[in-house]
Amino acid sequence: MDDTTPPAGIPADSAVVAAARETIEQAKGAVMLVYSVDADHAFAILRAASQALNIELRVIAAAVVAELPEIGGPEDLGALREDMDRVLFGTDAHTPAPESGMRGQ
Repeated sequence: MDDTTPPAGIPADSAVVAAARETIEQAKGAVMLVYSVDADHAFAILRAASQALNIELRVIAAAVVAELPEIGGPEDLGALREDMDRVLFGTDAHTPAPESGMRGQ
């Protein structure tokens, strides 16, 4: 079960689920760009942030998407990574290490 699947016995509002998935995909794309990782690793980073902060993945994704206009463009990748670290993990010093077998930073 992913973060957009409602618990058993609770009917899903397909529009809400679709919106959550769209937001997660946007956030995943931003993480892919900022950290130079593939889609699977980007999702793993979002999931790690969700677990580390004990916040639902869709909420983390929404925070990433909301911050995109403030983070800026790719002119300074180091600054982008610091901003993304702040959004994902509440710190400027925690860039997740790539998992084994995945493309790194």
